[in-house]
Amino acid sequence: MDAASVFLIVVAAVLISVVWYAGVRKRTEVSGDLQRQYAEQAAETSRLLTQMSAQLAEVQRRTADMHRILKDAE
Repeated sequence: MDAASVFLIVVAAVLISVVWYAGVRKRTEVSGDLQRQYAEQAAETSRLLTQMSAQLAEVQRRTADMHRILKDAE
């Protein structure tokens, strides 16, 4: 094996490792972005569920008031 062959093999190995590293880094960035999106969506879902719970409590209160009014009217 002459020096040119060894040089080409080393260059090819370096190129392969650079491409591999870039791919891993890109997947990590995408994964981080997805985790941020999921966290934002989870926070929004939690906020909406809290609002719905408050609205349901209000509906339950009004229903109890209506029930009491109807019972008093009897």
